[in-house]
Amino acid sequence: MITEADRLLEGAIDTHCHGYPEISFDVRMRSEDLEAFRLAAQAKMKGIVLKSHMWPTIGRVYQMKDKIEGIEVWSSITLNTSSGGFSPWVTESALKQGAKVIWLPTWSARNDLQRGGFSRLMKPWLPTLNRMKPEEGLSVFDSSGEIDQNVKEVLALAKDYDVAIFTGHISPQESLAVAREAKKMGFKKLLMSHPDSNAVGATMEQVKEMAEMGFFIETTFLGLLPAFWRISLKEICQRIREVGARRWVLSTDAFFEWTPPPAEMMRMFIGSMLSAGMSADEVDLMVRKNPGELLNV
Repeated sequence: MITEADRLLEGAIDTHCHGYPEISFDVRMRSEDLEAFRLAAQAKMKGIVLKSHMWPTIGRVYQMKDKIEGIEVWSSITLNTSSGGFSPWVTESALKQGAKVIWLPTWSARNDLQRGGFSRLMKPWLPTLNRMKPEEGLSVFDSSGEIDQNVKEVLALAKDYDVAIFTGHISPQESLAVAREAKKMGFKKLLMSHPDSNAVGATMEQVKEMAEMGFFIETTFLGLLPAFWRISLKEICQRIREVGARRWVLSTDAFFEWTPPPAEMMRMFIGSMLSAGMSADEVDLMVRKNPGELLNV
């Protein structure tokens, strides 16, 4: 049976999808990369952004390009300490090799370490990470409380190459500071990553401020699944309506062996939003048009 969710899945873009291996071989996924991409191609999705918390996915996507058919797969880099942090030259190299998304720090963000976000989950997998203190985490602010010069250079590079920046797990205050700097320089492709997550912890007022500056907000389906359940569908729909679907992006954050493959996660997300009262036009904006604008596709 072909449902409305199936129809809206056609042409959809998942801007936030993890692959395997990610952190260690012991951290399993439901499906390995090529299988996940083939299933997404069968569902007629338009594309997937492959993310890693540890390493750029550029070489991985490049080496798989001849094996991927019927779907676009875009690479990215997350500016964690493992990839060089806020390094302009690392960012520039990633951009010269086709990265479509630059994530600001996730597990190595000072905010994540302080809040016990994803870094808390990583510590059993990587016991040596237990030695990392919150003050060693990355912040967009320099010692004087201003946006660090390297962060400004990363923003300028993203603008020059016309690619998107997602805020990762930095604090809401940092995200808004980055947004103000981006607005000042005329950079438009900025997205506030899953503000409802424990790793970020943004208020609705902060979300609205971000959207009012013309930037995008993300909700991930992982945060609606039982193991990570942090917000109800009803509340998500209410938040989207307060801000407007024009400023929202739905993604999967596909990870772990107990989640469905990315395409099925996205279909479930779309179907859940429809059942909660969102219109097909609103969902179309959030899974096709807005992600397409961020990625230039």
